[in-house]
Amino acid sequence: MENGKAVKGAPRKKADEFSNPFLTQEVKIHSSPAQAVFENGFEKCDSALRSLSVVLPAVLKSDNEIMTVNGAVDHLINNAFVNLRNESARLKKIAEDNGIEIGRVNYTNVTTYQAKITCNKSGQYLQMIRELDRLMELVHSTWLAGFIADDAKGALERQWRRKTLGVSAEISAILARAFTAAQKLKHDAQAESGHAATEIPADEVVEIPKKKSRKTKTKTPDSTETSTPLMGEDACLAEQATKDDGLMAATL
Repeated sequence: MENGKAVKGAPRKKADEFSNPFLTQEVKIHSSPAQAVFENGFEKCDSALRSLSVVLPAVLKSDNEIMTVNGAVDHLINNAFVNLRNESARLKKIAEDNGIEIGRVNYTNVTTYQAKITCNKSGQYLQMIRELDRLMELVHSTWLAGFIADDAKGALERQWRRKTLGVSAEISAILARAFTAAQKLKHDAQAESGHAATEIPADEVVEIPKKKSRKTKTKTPDSTETSTPLMGEDACLAEQATKDDGLMAATL
């Protein structure tokens, strides 16, 4: 670039070379179920949420459809938060009712992750993983206190790990359905436009007159042309001939 002007012939910037904002957060996760969710679900969820936030509006071009998709995502995330918090409240109440003191649990393999957040809803999913980690601490506290059995502990770990991972998978599914619907709308619009361009209205159709074929009449030379007497003409001719013959004889 010279003097603030783009140099002629300079290569254009590709879409993936644009400078997009992101935020990096350090998150410490204690329990294995929450670590598994972060490692297997966070990056996929962040990518899907970013596409829904940035790419999809450029494809759909309809505010109502965009609001419908975003509403489905918000409903999914909010329900997941409600379920996690209700389960945490349930475990806390049961522990209090039975005189179980829930202390801080230590873990052997606490892991610190660098979470790259590229859109606003990614931070919500990261917070969901944190709340899952705290729920697992409650489960493990009640298990270590002897309040729940081994199989119940394992079932709770699997249940909430799958549910939280399911949120990430469902957001990716919403994205796929939204893009499929957008492509179908685009295809239908193109097909309708092409049909309208080739269709001629009935009142504008002009009937083209058919070209008459020319018949060739073959004439017979005069010397060979014969005429066929009409019915009744034979008798008249014969009578006339008889009269002529009588007149000629009288003259002679």
